[in-house]
Amino acid sequence: MSEVSIPYFKRERSTAAAEEHKSRSLYWAIFAVVWVTEFIVGYYVSHKIGYMHTDAISRVANAFYVLYSGDPHLGAIGFIWNPLPSLVEIIFLVFYPLFPALASSGLAGVLMSSLFAGFTASLLVRAGDYHGISRWVSVGISLLFAFNPFMFLFGMNGLSDAPFIFFTMHAVIHLTYWMKDRHVGNLLKLSLSLALAFWTRYEAVPFAIGVGLVVVLALLYRLKKNKAEKQTSAKDKYQQAESALTLVWSPIVYSGLLWVFLNYIIMGNPFYFLNSEYSNVEQSAVLATDLKFQHLIGHPWNSFVFVLGKMLYFSIPLFGVVLLRIVNRRWQIWELVGLLGMVSSIVALQYLLIVKGTSFGWFRYFMYVFPITVAWLPYELSKVRRSWLNSSIILASLILSVVVLTGALFNPEVAPDENKMLHAYEHAAEMDVDRQVARYLDSELNKDTILMDSYSAYNVILNSDRPSRFIITSDANFRESLDDPRASGVDYILSPKPDSSSALSADNRLYPQFYERGAEWCELYKEFGNEHGGRWRIYKVKKKADVIEHES
Repeated sequence: MSEVSIPYFKRERSTAAAEEHKSRSLYWAIFAVVWVTEFIVGYYVSHKIGYMHTDAISRVANAFYVLYSGDPHLGAIGFIWNPLPSLVEIIFLVFYPLFPALASSGLAGVLMSSLFAGFTASLLVRAGDYHGISRWVSVGISLLFAFNPFMFLFGMNGLSDAPFIFFTMHAVIHLTYWMKDRHVGNLLKLSLSLALAFWTRYEAVPFAIGVGLVVVLALLYRLKKNKAEKQTSAKDKYQQAESALTLVWSPIVYSGLLWVFLNYIIMGNPFYFLNSEYSNVEQSAVLATDLKFQHLIGHPWNSFVFVLGKMLYFSIPLFGVVLLRIVNRRWQIWELVGLLGMVSSIVALQYLLIVKGTSFGWFRYFMYVFPITVAWLPYELSKVRRSWLNSSIILASLILSVVVLTGALFNPEVAPDENKMLHAYEHAAEMDVDRQVARYLDSELNKDTILMDSYSAYNVILNSDRPSRFIITSDANFRESLDDPRASGVDYILSPKPDSSSALSADNRLYPQFYERGAEWCELYKEFGNEHGGRWRIYKVKKKADVIEHES
């Protein structure tokens, strides 16, 4: 039987399809390895040990109130933090009745952050393929980034950093795609990434400015696409820059305006997220009396030295880029200026906040230098010839970053907040007091109406079997009930001990020293956390007849 020949173009198409299938399989494999590893570690720490970062569990609580509070509505998600992480967590919390640990242990948050960590790792491999660098180098960059202990931390702890890292890296990568091929579709994807980054963290605003700088520089200084293309006039370049920035910035600008509008129509204050009693400004007011910050607040030079010192920990790949350019004599300064603009944009915001005294200056606030630079690496490698030396420079910088950032993570002087994860058992014991309160309320006061400020009591709410009977901050009747608990049918008020590191709860603001003294219309019923210096007090609201009898 004669052999049937296959036309060349069909063989070529078949080969391309096989290669594409192989690539997709690798992308999913990288995603799965990172996601599963992150989730397993996060599950162990949050569910088995019982510790989760307070910001992470609070975001889970914001999502929880939307579905399971006494007054469930979308506005219960809150208007201080950007809502996208909690919106994602709502999807997982639909299954809370089947798996209560999604809320009580914060596993919805772990699922959210670990998924984004997996997506980020896969994205880096895909970027390497797009730019035509070695597949093994792409995989190496991806895994060295994902399994850097400091970066790994944010994939398993439920904080908003994992999705923000994904969106910023997605933006940078599609920016480099556009710089390579000029396809406007990549600018559109970049613009959507910036908008989603804004709905995740406010640092997206300065980052968008840094991205805009690169877009303008690329239009002003990059070489012609081909020899037949005419040199663009200054007027045309200005018009191109104007059009490109309109496309890149429009989604994030409209997102910001929408957020202000929502704050206005729902909270009655367009800048509620900036200046309310729960805002960062209010929480950071305690820094003015903190000895560690007194030499920084109002001192620009001291703050600059502090910020630069933090930033350098994350800058090793950036130095790798500079070294790669020197070795290859690649002198496109505008690209380097643009990269520096992006990596310093978020750091510049932190600098201003520290000078003003409205930032705690946590180590992770300066880490975005690292993911932004790593997202740029595939583009940088595509501009030099493939060689062992060039690949080694980049991979060595990432390996050295693993060593340096691991050391920083283990040093509480450098990373005090992030270092808590290494002492999870100790901090889990503190969180167990909240669980004790929830168990007591469920067993002893299970038919009573209890008022509490969810800003402080989120962990109590998440660990209760009947959270819908609580009157919490997002409920429409919360203010009215707090103003007149007896007339509103409130039986008990759960009050947290004031903490110098955070804003006062609503009860302690309305009734000064309520935790310590209570009020004439209530009496101390029970106290929790005495072994920790006191954490919670339950005050029983007296009925009007009891008050009249006492006064007589």
